[in-house]
Amino acid sequence: MRRLPFCGLVAGACALVLGLSGCAGGPVIDVLDEEQTDQDVLTIQTDLDGIDLASTRFLAERDGVEYFAARPEADSGAAGSVCLLVQEGIGVGLECGPLEAGTAGPTIRDSRVTAVLLPDQIDRNDLADQGFELLHPNLAIRPADAE
Repeated sequence: MRRLPFCGLVAGACALVLGLSGCAGGPVIDVLDEEQTDQDVLTIQTDLDGIDLASTRFLAERDGVEYFAARPEADSGAAGSVCLLVQEGIGVGLECGPLEAGTAGPTIRDSRVTAVLLPDQIDRNDLADQGFELLHPNLAIRPADAE
């Protein structure tokens, strides 16, 4: 019987661990895997360089402001990132960044609210304790003056 050298066993175990942990990384927001509907399409599509417009998903609307999630374009170099888009009137604000289970993601602040994109797995009770209101399972806002 042929035995693997100790180094081979360690290297194999490390590869297995790294391979499994790699599966847990990346965006963790299931809404982006759903089919895009008419409501998911932004009315303003200019100045959105780097955003995969086929990936936009409507999350919520409050006081005339619409909130969307999206992915960056595949060739943008932002693998593993997601974007929060805020559309109001003729303007769109966007913030892209990593989104991991248990941690709030891209955040947009203006004079009225702070909006934060949430992964599917996060403690929403903790967010409520911080003054955030859930508009969607993946979106929370709070008044700007509550910070």
